[in-house]
Amino acid sequence: MLIVGRVMSVFTQQIQNNIRHLNALFYLRCIAIIGQSSAVLLVHYGLQMPLPLLALFIVIGFLVLSNGYIAYQLKVQSQPVITTETLAIQLTVDLMALAFLCYFTGGVNNPFISLFLLPLAIAAAVLPMGYTIGLLVLTIFLYASLMVDYVALPAIPARWNGYFLLHNVALWLNFAISGSLITGFIAYLAYQLNLTQTQLKQQQQSHSQQEQILALGTLAAGTAHELGTPLSTIAILAHDLQTQVSADLREDMDLLCQQVNQCKHILKTMVKKVESAQNQELSLISAQQLKINVLEKFQLLRPLIVVKVSNTLDEEVYLASDETLEQAILNLLNNAADASPDDVEISIYSQDHKIILDIADRGVGLPPEMLNELGQHSLSTKGEQGMGIGLLLANATLARLGGEISFVARHGGGVVARVILPTHSTESLVKKLTF
Repeated sequence: MLIVGRVMSVFTQQIQNNIRHLNALFYLRCIAIIGQSSAVLLVHYGLQMPLPLLALFIVIGFLVLSNGYIAYQLKVQSQPVITTETLAIQLTVDLMALAFLCYFTGGVNNPFISLFLLPLAIAAAVLPMGYTIGLLVLTIFLYASLMVDYVALPAIPARWNGYFLLHNVALWLNFAISGSLITGFIAYLAYQLNLTQTQLKQQQQSHSQQEQILALGTLAAGTAHELGTPLSTIAILAHDLQTQVSADLREDMDLLCQQVNQCKHILKTMVKKVESAQNQELSLISAQQLKINVLEKFQLLRPLIVVKVSNTLDEEVYLASDETLEQAILNLLNNAADASPDDVEISIYSQDHKIILDIADRGVGLPPEMLNELGQHSLSTKGEQGMGIGLLLANATLARLGGEISFVARHGGGVVARVILPTHSTESLVKKLTF
């Protein structure tokens, strides 16, 4: 499943890159259309050099239509699938349009003929080698054709001080435009490359955490089976001693038996969860019911801890949930109880279509650099008593459900674990777990 997930991630990333490249091509073509139209009108009316305006603007109009189709793909379609072939076709359109424009304006004698290099530079940056070579061959053919077949430019009026001065100005303008466009596009590609590398690093970190948690789940199932026998022995001995101890120890023995039975129940439940993980589905649960379920389980585990509850929810809202969500919040409550047994608070409220659950303690607190690392690695704040995996598992569970968790220092001392989960308006949700 993880391998399939990685393949789909790579495919999705390629689609996103193609969308960004096509979007950049759209804006570059907009600049080209404006520049070409302005140049044609300037030469025809400003310099009084008659040009075949109808033929030229038919070519420019075709570019406008092509750009309109790109806009439709990017802006109108909800989930555009932009392939490499799409990019190659659009760059071919640009080359052919430029060839026709040059054909009607002097062929290779047109000072803007070097603009043929811009689509090639873009192709070399965003297309596979095969497509780039194909476009290179096409460009060479078009350039060679324009050397022998073209419509000559009309004579330059004498008032412009001769052909060479005007030609040099056009060459300089061509160099400035080409250099600016190529530099801008390369800078854009460098930015996109850095963005892609950052996203890839985040995905690799996510996959690494998923593999680690999968290994922990397998290990937990095996450990649960191994603990079954000694825990059953402890349960038998505890029940035998329950009737033999003195009256002043009876209450403690009753609590011990209750905790042993709870441990056996937890182990059995964990084994069932692991065995049914392949068919596990998400469902919806109300935020109020989630709070009730978590507090009931917590009181069974920590009957001596009193949790202060603050609830400001005005309406019933629903959350995506599976059997691991309650366990994740229980882990956070246990951490708070370990940090300050006499002061554990939980508050729940809604904000911007999200449920925010704050679990606060009055412990000694943690330094800021450690708060930022909690939940990202196997990091324990309990010394030898902790295994460092509770927060890691909680973070993975919340991320799978579309939520997140953060840890902030509490004013007056302690730590606040803030759980944020998106709400859902429907009353049913069926979504196979990808983990």
